[in-house]
Amino acid sequence: MADQPSSTGSLFLSAVTGAALGAAGLTWWLLSRADRRQALGDQMRRLSKLNSLAPGAASVSAVPESLEERVQRLNIAIDEVRRQLEDLSPEPGN
Repeated sequence: MADQPSSTGSLFLSAVTGAALGAAGLTWWLLSRADRRQALGDQMRRLSKLNSLAPGAASVSAVPESLEERVQRLNIAIDEVRRQLEDLSPEPGN
């Protein structure tokens, strides 16, 4: 029974160490999630600024547009870019 106080002390030390490591791990995880969330928010703000500064950018309305409207806007933009590229390309035979 002489080992009893020593083993109780070791058990207590192990429990305290485990609790400290668990708290450190939880803190690290929470901080990394907060950093990720903040980075995502910053990226969304930058994208929002870019969209508002883009030439010909559509204003954001309170009513979300439908998929068909988005596809139609994209097709119009693609046609516009195609026309611009055709204007830039040299005529064949010149």
